[in-house]
Amino acid sequence: MKIRVIDFDSWKEVNSILEQTQAKKDIISLEQVNALNSLSKRKSFSKQLSDSICFISLKNDHLHTRILIVNDCFLLDKNSNSKLDNKIENWKSSKLVHSSYDLLCLIGFESLEKIQNKIEGVESSVDELEEEILERPEKYQEARIFKLHRKVIKLKKQINEHLSVFIRIKQETPLWNDLVMSIQSELDNARQLVELMENLREAYQASMDNKSNDIMKFLTILATVLLPINILTSFFGMNFDGMPLIHYKYGMDVFYASIIILVSIVILVFKRKKWF
Repeated sequence: MKIRVIDFDSWKEVNSILEQTQAKKDIISLEQVNALNSLSKRKSFSKQLSDSICFISLKNDHLHTRILIVNDCFLLDKNSNSKLDNKIENWKSSKLVHSSYDLLCLIGFESLEKIQNKIEGVESSVDELEEEILERPEKYQEARIFKLHRKVIKLKKQINEHLSVFIRIKQETPLWNDLVMSIQSELDNARQLVELMENLREAYQASMDNKSNDIMKFLTILATVLLPINILTSFFGMNFDGMPLIHYKYGMDVFYASIIILVSIVILVFKRKKWF
């Protein structure tokens, strides 16, 4: 197996390599190269260009590489992550690579690992946010929930794209089987995380509703406790000369005592009914 690094944005270089690999009948047109490059900038996918040529694009937030497999020749985009080049050298020296598709599977594992790290980071953030919501729901948490939800949906989409890539180029090898199983397992984790985000959003809404209910309950109790005071002050605030206690020496004392008695009765009723 030959591994070569080429510029996938150069139509001439791609076709020059194809000629050297005895694939003259499979020369790629400029329009085809441009279409593949345009599509590969947006997502991961694989396309069988001919019986002997397969184009693969693997893309996530940390790794984006384009690959051409021509017979037993592995053509790698020179604009790929430089760390990937070191990984390939390590795989070759460890004798893990026996064919082009073995190398492709190892790159698939590397790409999947980046996505797994992202998912683990989101899971940690969700756990922390869930504790915050249960302890003290705040308005800013809603924005964090939506942000994490969008991130999870994006990761789920990336995993789906990776799965479709390797399903299309099915190879009955141990590495391929392990990779597909790992991708499917991670896809299940992403789906569960999406459901968890939905549950978290519902929990947040329930917590905010409870908080609003507590505020309304407090205001209602406060208004009810103050109601007797309002009634008494309104009554004695009327401008009539014949009002009771108005000329009595201890009138104010009786007034304040009446207020204390009425408020105490209201509070006692609330406590008996366990309203607070």
